Amino acid sequence: MFRFIYQRAFIVVSLLLVFASMSASLYQGRVVDEQGQALGYTSIYLKQAPIYGTATNTDGYFVLDVDADSASSLVLSCIGYATQELPLATFAQADAIVTLSEQPVLLTPTTVEAKKTRQSKRKKKAAILHEIYTQLQAECPSQPVQYNIVSDIRMDAKNSPWGMEQMIGEVIQIPSSDVTLPDSIQFIGKYCKRYCDSLVRQHADRLLGEEQDKRRQYIAQSIDSGMIVHREIWKLSQIDKSALLDLSDELSRWTMTKPDNKHALLTYTRKRDYFLGIVKVVESQNLLVDHSASLQTYMQDIHVKLFLPFSIRIKDSDLEWLNLLNMDDERIDKFRLKKADFTIHFETQYTHHGDLLVPKQKSALVEGWLEDKNKVQLPCRFRGVQYITDIQTDDVRPLPNYSKRSKVARVIVPIY
Repeated sequence: MFRFIYQRAFIVVSLLLVFASMSASLYQGRVVDEQGQALGYTSIYLKQAPIYGTATNTDGYFVLDVDADSASSLVLSCIGYATQELPLATFAQADAIVTLSEQPVLLTPTTVEAKKTRQSKRKKKAAILHEIYTQLQAECPSQPVQYNIVSDIRMDAKNSPWGMEQMIGEVIQIPSSDVTLPDSIQFIGKYCKRYCDSLVRQHADRLLGEEQDKRRQYIAQSIDSGMIVHREIWKLSQIDKSALLDLSDELSRWTMTKPDNKHALLTYTRKRDYFLGIVKVVESQNLLVDHSASLQTYMQDIHVKLFLPFSIRIKDSDLEWLNLLNMDDERIDKFRLKKADFTIHFETQYTHHGDLLVPKQKSALVEGWLEDKNKVQLPCRFRGVQYITDIQTDDVRPLPNYSKRSKVARVIVPIY
């Protein structure tokens, strides 16, 4: 009797698995920009389950084999472009084409203010900065908050992507009771999808295997796990409330404009020289606030220029990594560093979750070049963006240590 019941149950389960596999469908399409040019390495994933997804190839095409409800939707995200969310059924036909519009990184204020006395401007700037700080103290979460995120990282050389990684994970932010201390950021990766040029991957693996420097090998392996870089984007692209309070004392370095009738843009700029002018750094911070002094967008830019009076020879082991980033047919056998020019941009867009001010998107952009004494330039570009898919404020607890050290499930997702 029990054997008969077991056989029938086995048959039913088998049939269910067969029908489930038959219900999986292919969804495909193409992603382009406003000029009709292909957007390669655009992330495509299910909004309801981000672990299911793929990316477009260099011609902008993608194919997604997934079993999902007809009410599901696909999220299309490409760094530097506005994210779109479309019904899954849109891509049931092979000729579906989606156009993503560019998303400006920096705001350009255009409104010209009436002339005011220097003293009145200083008083107004001081009052608004103090109001922003007070508002941040009131609106920023005073209890632990958990964010579910989808984090994309893309590496380019000469505008040619050679690698991309997408991390689905969780961030728990625990505010410090001491206002002068930064919040505790706990990041855990749940799932990692990697797209990479096969030749570049082989070259990187070979270099890592030959690397004798244990510290560098440890760092490379840690970055390879996807944990360090994704966590740092979150940490670096957030406003430091205590630092803002200190910067408000330097009113001469602040400017204020009005991009429109509803917002004010405050910009802090500072220039610094190091080592007798060999290294020049220009730092700026931008706060876009609404009429109630509530923060809408925070941006930080750092521009670094290096000009050596003499050239420095790059070691052979380091040169191998530069050739990896260069991705050129012509191999560089010698490189004596003479100049460097890099721009670093962080940006966080905020929204309200009830009475709390929380991030809805964070991004990072690093681009620049190295130049040797023969004026040979090696360009490099790194872009990262993190989309917050869910926010939890109830019963949020710190991550246990074993969770923070756990391995991330990683897959190499094929590019069609």
